[in-house]
Formats: sequence, C-alpha cells, structure tokens
Amino acid sequence: MRILFATAEFAPFVRTGGLGDAVAGLAGAVAGLGHEVTVAVPGYAVIDDQGVDGAPWRRLEHNGVTVLFFQDARFDRPGVYGPTPTSAYEDNWERFGAFSLAVGNLSPGFDLVHLHDSHVGGAALVVTPPSLFTIHNASYPMLGPLRPVAELLDLDESAMALGGALEWFGQANYLKAGIVGADQVTTVSPGHAEELTHDETSFGLGGLIRALPDSIIGILNGIDTVAWDPATDPVLPAAFTAERPGRRAEAKKLLLGRFGLDPGFLMGNVGRMAPPKGLQLLDHDLDALVAEGVRLLLAGNGELDAMVDGWVARHPKAVAHAPYAESLARLVSAGSDAYLMPSQFEPCGLGQMYAMRYGAPPVVHFTGGLEDSVVDIDENPAAGTGFVFRSFAQSSFTKTIRRAHRYHAEIPHLWGRIRHNGMTRDWSWTARAREYDAVYDRVAG
Repeated sequence: MRILFATAEFAPFVRTGGLGDAVAGLAGAVAGLGHEVTVAVPGYAVIDDQGVDGAPWRRLEHNGVTVLFFQDARFDRPGVYGPTPTSAYEDNWERFGAFSLAVGNLSPGFDLVHLHDSHVGGAALVVTPPSLFTIHNASYPMLGPLRPVAELLDLDESAMALGGALEWFGQANYLKAGIVGADQVTTVSPGHAEELTHDETSFGLGGLIRALPDSIIGILNGIDTVAWDPATDPVLPAAFTAERPGRRAEAKKLLLGRFGLDPGFLMGNVGRMAPPKGLQLLDHDLDALVAEGVRLLLAGNGELDAMVDGWVARHPKAVAHAPYAESLARLVSAGSDAYLMPSQFEPCGLGQMYAMRYGAPPVVHFTGGLEDSVVDIDENPAAGTGFVFRSFAQSSFTKTIRRAHRYHAEIPHLWGRIRHNGMTRDWSWTARAREYDAVYDRVAG
C-alpha cells in the first residue's frame, strides 16, 4: 500500500518527547514490511535540512521513508509548539489547521492515511482515502475558535452544530475531530485503550469513544532496538548482553563515581519532573529508604525540581539530580540496579522498555502501557520483568521499592531471571508494525 503518515513530530528532524520517536519507529518498520510510506510534517524553522523544493512541500528521503516538510510562514518561528519548550503559540489552532488542510489536499492517490495525535485530528475530516487516527496523548486536545477553524478546513455547518464532528462546548476540538472522523481509532497500548473509555482519563471524551462503531484498538509502542543495544552502545563503559550481564557493574561504578554517590541499591529515573510522573510519592519515606541503602539518580527537570533538589541537599551521597541528556539516559538504564517509573497515567511509556532492554528491572504503577509492558515477578515468577504497584499511593510505592530491594539483596537467582526476561523480550517496532499492518488491511479493504 501507499501510506501517508501525518504528524507534528518526526525524529530525528523534530522531537519534543515520545511522539517523534514513536512515529519514526513505526514508519520505518511499516516500510520494512514492503509498504511505500510518506511522512508529512510541518517545516519548522528548527529543522535544518528540509530537502528538495517542491512547494508547498519539500521532499527528503530518510531510512526508506519519504519525508515531506510543509512550507508555511506560520511554522517559520522559534521552537515547535511555542518559542520555549514550556510555552505555546496562541494560534496553534490555525497553524495545525492549515497543516491538516494541506494533508487533506495531499491525500488523494494514497491508499491509507495514518494520522498521529490531535495536531492533525482535523485532517480526518478532509482526507480522501480511508484513515486511521492514533491517540498518543489525550491530555492535549488542541482547541480553537469554532467557526474560524471550520472555515479554515472548509467544513459545512454540520461540523459546527451541537454534537458535530468539530464542536466541543462551543469550541473546535481537533482531538474529537480525529476520533469521529477517522475510520479506525488506535492508541499506544491495550491498557490505555480501556482507560480512554472513561471520562476522567480521556478528558471528557469517554462517552464519544464508547459510542464508536469500532472499538478503539491498543497497540503497544516499540523502541529502536538497534540504536538501543547494550552489546553495541558506544556510550557505555563496557558492552554486555542478557547472557553475559556481568559488565553492567562498570556502568554502575561510573555513575556512582560521577555523581559522588555511596554504594547501595541504585534506582534511576529519566523524564519530566512533573506530578503526573509520580516522584512526589517518594517524599514521605525518602529518609527511611536512604537509611536502608537505596540510592537515587534522577535525570530531568520540571515542576518537582525544588523537591528533588531538597532531597539532594539532605542526602548528597545518596541522591543525585541532573538535566536530561540522551547519553546519561543510556547510562542510567545500563547502570541502575532498578528503574523507577511511578507515573499516575502513562499511555505507553518508553523509559521502562529502555530500562528492561539494558537490564534494569522497573518499579512501575499499574497504568496504561506500564501494565502492558511490565510483568510483576510475584504474579508471574516465570515471566516476570519487574515490580508493579496498583494503588497510586506513597505506602504502596514504598512497599514495592522495598520488595525490589529485597529481591536484589536476598534472592540473586530470581533477580537474574527478572533481568534476563526483560532483556530478551522483543521490544522492537517490527513486532508492532505487524499488528498495525493487520489494522491497515482491514481499514483500507
């Protein structure tokens, strides 16, 4: 098939989080199955190489995929969604509405259009071929003024009517447009597909999703298992494999030395320091855990920086905090004894997959993609890959950290099994692309 992807991000050209990596990984894997894949992405000013001119699209070939950059003055600005990583342009509704319309004009001649997240939700109402809409993060619905958006997309009055495809409490909602306009809706894990049927986790769209003629399909994201491979990763001080993991210890030694931490049970975390990521659950019992030998290395920044820096001030030999860097993320996955990911909500999550790939069993909250990717060792001793807590509460999280610490210290043969299970599981995009391929066949057929 000739398949058109439309997305606001596409790694390595533009990426602010997991969306760019996910779309790039899936597009390459789908092309590897024999499909002809074209990816449409806005031509942001931050993208240096935008290929050969062919207004309004510039064309570039990348890893077996054709990439088209949309040329429009509204994207010729600093940043991606705003001038800084934490800001947003007030006219994003217009910028991405124009991009969605351009995708609609581009779509004839393709067999299928795969739209990714709310930024291109409006395109589901204007594309010609059958379409698939994937929800990566429902917490960013992309809202705008109703009539101007409808006029921009050249939609009739029915789209603006109460309950229409675009209307949401008097505003235009691009996420809703993608959900009701596409022929099939998917999301990034089976667990999150079920969560999205509830209003509290779909930001009010649960009833709409429950009423879809075809239920939302959850397909877990993958990771780039070629780029993320402990046997070949040049960032690591020593290579290791699932069968020969002994030299993981050199990565741990490097981390402890670099950040001045005492020996102990090293737990790593990489990501945004924001309340939905759950690190505040550590605050109450941190001093006790440190006294028991737990060491923390946290890479990232956000609203919880002050709290985390307070931990460092109290325990400089037990807690370290550093800004995010991909090289550090790889070292944290390779050198931590275990990985912390206590997210309150997590549609899919990639950190836990990187950690398991590099031999750090994760401690996770039972939600979204975390429940689909991490198997608790006590619930399944043969296939366990980590430790799961089901109540998003401080006591439950602390208890699970202590359980992981005990396994590491007292039951080394089971710890080895947990680590081996995680390192040998297939986290590749190839496996996920086959699942999407079956959906493509049905939708296009």
